[in-house]
Order: sequence, then C-alpha cells, then structure tokens
Amino acid sequence: MKPRIMNSLLRNFWYKVWALVLACLFWYIVQGEEILEINRRIVVNIKVPEGQLIKGPDTLILDATLRGSRVLLGDFSTRPLEATIRIPEGKTGQIRYRIDREHIKNWDNRIKLTVHEPYITIYVDDKSSKKVPVREFLKGVPAEGYIIEKSIIKPNMITITGPKSDLVKIEEVLTSPIDVSNLSTSKSFETKIAAKDLPKLELSTDTVNVNLMLGEQKINKKFSSVPVVVVGSDHVTNVSPQMVSIVIQGTPGVLSFINRSELEAFIDARDLPPGKKYNRPIQVKIPPDTVLIETQPQTAAIEVFNQKRLN
Repeated sequence: MKPRIMNSLLRNFWYKVWALVLACLFWYIVQGEEILEINRRIVVNIKVPEGQLIKGPDTLILDATLRGSRVLLGDFSTRPLEATIRIPEGKTGQIRYRIDREHIKNWDNRIKLTVHEPYITIYVDDKSSKKVPVREFLKGVPAEGYIIEKSIIKPNMITITGPKSDLVKIEEVLTSPIDVSNLSTSKSFETKIAAKDLPKLELSTDTVNVNLMLGEQKINKKFSSVPVVVVGSDHVTNVSPQMVSIVIQGTPGVLSFINRSELEAFIDARDLPPGKKYNRPIQVKIPPDTVLIETQPQTAAIEVFNQKRLN
C-alpha cells in the first residue's frame, strides 16, 4: 500500500513543483494588483525662517484617502504620513496653502492622494521682544483689621518674546493667583507668571518673588469746629471762617485716643503787611501716626489791621 502511495506522489514530481510555484506567483500578482483605498491622517509641519513665528499651532492634522495597489499601500500601515510646509523668508501675514502629495517627502506618484479638506490658512508674524511690568494677582482678603500696605515684586519687569502683533496688545503680565485669605503677617510668595493667555510667548523668567507687607487697617475720622488761629503777625487780625473741619486717617487704636484739642489749624501771616485783606491756605498740625485726608475749607480770608496786637 505504501509503495503505491509513494509512487503516486513521486510521479511527475517536478511538474507538480512547478505548478505550485506558478500558483503562488499568480496569487502574488493578483494580490499585488488589487486596488485598495485606505484612510490616513496627515501631520502637517509648518517651518518658518529664523526671526519669524506662526500664530497658532505649528502642526496641523488633516484627513486623507490613499488609493493604490495592495503592494504599494502596504508600506503605509506602519510609516507615518507627514507633510512639510516651508514659509519663504520675509513672507508674513495670512497665507493659504493647498496640501498635496508634493509636500510629502519621497511620495510614490503611483498612489493617488485625496486630502478631504486640503486648504489650510496660517498667519506668519515677525518675532519681537518687549519688556513689561509684572503685577500681582491677589485672591481673598487679609484677616480682619489688616490691609496690604505694599507689595514688592522681584523681578518687577520681564522680557516677553513672541509674534509682534501680539506684543503690541500686552502692557503687563499677571502672576498666578496668590491666596491672601486670613493673612495676618507680612509674607513672601514664590509664584509663577500666569501664562495661560500667553501660549505663544517666551518669558525671560516664569517665576517671580512677591513680598506682601501687611499693616493694620486704617479708618478715617472727622473732627469738626477746629478753631483757626493766626500766627506770625504782631497786628490785630480777623479770619473767616473761624472754624474748619479736619479728616485724618489712622488705625482704630490710635484714633480712639485723639480728641479735637490735639489738632491745630492756623494761617501764617508773618509776611502780610497791615491794612489789607488776603486769602491764604489753612495749615494743619495733626498727631503722630496719623495722615491728613482733608481740610474743609482749604483756604480762609484774613484781614490785617494797622493796630498792633496787645500782648
């Protein structure tokens, strides 16, 4: 039985081998000539000359369809599809391009490329630099009875670099939010520049130090009917009005111990010749640790008589 089977297999052996080879060859040719369509994405890279920038993303993604034989398209199952746009030197403003196979390196022209939305619009601008101040962005309020009297930022100026048309609109940059809720002592914060609105800008530094100096909260207090006196004259004088109102500022603790008699309102008449009427500013002396906010009225009419004042 076995010799009969062996004889059957070996009969015309080389004819059978050549038939198998031809069958494989025909299968390969048929498979290779089969036309396929595949959908791919194209990564579009935009290159600009030195000294210029793209406003917006430097890379765009487009959808495309590739049509060709199975053999030709087989390489695209692994190789990424990339297109490159090179902007000519000195060309700025809004530019429109049509993405096609000419932008893809080493493209095989036997493959048909159809980009679904082939047109892209980009904006090219000159690269520029500018110095701008840094301002703190505070969130919340200090503890009751305290205020932020002063803030010191180091560095208080930074250099920003980016598209020229964008820099024109920027007058300052802000820090990231600094939470001062219930703060009761002076404190230093290291914080970053808020760059979420500056995506295409380069910063000379992205971190600054903000020193917040706290003080007691101040209030205003008004003192009415403060008498106006004349100083520096040996002659009899008459002043109108004879009373003024004075508003001073200080901490509640300081103001609570001040009474009206500690405030002085006066007119300096040492250079005023007698026999005439004058209009002069009212000067004020206030207690230590307070600030003058307002004197009402600010001037007074003074008449200097020829009669000498009795001592």
